[in-house]
Amino acid sequence: MTDTLSDIVGAHAPLKVVLLKQNLAAIDFRIMKVFPAFNIIDIGLRDGDISPNTTVVETSSGTMALGLAIVCMHFGLKLHIFGDRAIEPPLKRTMEELGAKVHLVEATASDANVQLLRKAALLDFIHRSGAIWSRQYDNLGNRLSYARPAEEAIRQFGKIDVMVATVGSGGSSCGLAYYCRAFFPEMKLVGIDTFGSVLFGQPAGRRELRGLGNSILPGNLAHGAFDEIHWIGANEAYQATHRLHRETSLRRGPTSGAAYLVAEWYAERFPQSKVLAVFPDDSNRYEGNVYDPTWMREHGYRAELAAIKPILVDHPLCAKRGWCHLNWNRRSLANVMRCSNFAN
Repeated sequence: MTDTLSDIVGAHAPLKVVLLKQNLAAIDFRIMKVFPAFNIIDIGLRDGDISPNTTVVETSSGTMALGLAIVCMHFGLKLHIFGDRAIEPPLKRTMEELGAKVHLVEATASDANVQLLRKAALLDFIHRSGAIWSRQYDNLGNRLSYARPAEEAIRQFGKIDVMVATVGSGGSSCGLAYYCRAFFPEMKLVGIDTFGSVLFGQPAGRRELRGLGNSILPGNLAHGAFDEIHWIGANEAYQATHRLHRETSLRRGPTSGAAYLVAEWYAERFPQSKVLAVFPDDSNRYEGNVYDPTWMREHGYRAELAAIKPILVDHPLCAKRGWCHLNWNRRSLANVMRCSNFAN
């Protein structure tokens, strides 16, 4: 007998909204990608695209890989993950213990083309094996999986004036916004990207900060959903992660730290607005780096070097380092790139 979403969520991704300050809260997922992993696999099984004998494949070096490993283990499905060295040995062992086969492409974790290399290896495997690709970047089941988290956020927090979310596949940010705006159509969606990511108009480049951003443009990303975009550097995210822990006792990963940084800034600027941050990850993958003072010092990540407020820019190519933001105003990517002052 297969498990239900409630069973798996209860074990790995319990939904809770944590009040951080008077007008600031966070929806705290721990392992957020359990939701899209379950939805994609469950729909595939019900539609017949996936059978009990299917081999599922995905390209991921983060929590989507772990979410699929958890879900496929519960459904008794074979899983192959194509990642890179950003999959640390403990995470790799965890997924392998759940039955997944993990393939690491030979590229540095910050290589601008690492996702293209992972995709090429995945497509070659599909050609040889006939496996089914879960397609987290383009599968609409990713975005649609956030109905329940959105419902729970509204139930626990009430009206949401501003939602702050990091962006990778576009699934969680656009999915949560879609369902919340059914109740609060004026809700602002603030997205967080990083430098060197192509998601919001920058060229692909070296990305120190992982867990958000992308070197390919996902189909699940709806640019017209966003009111504002922030680009955050690795040092800024890492320092905010430590501050999140010191100020709230929540020990989370740097994508949660980045969300806290931007959401707190919004909550202070607009004290009458209720701000909800999306915390997608816990600290398990970061104890040996971001939470290790020696590692931080050796890599030059120091609190005094981190930007403490954002610089307003009028074009994505003007966002260079530290912490920058742009008024996106629910425009398309083409419109932003064409109509800003930078292009005139």
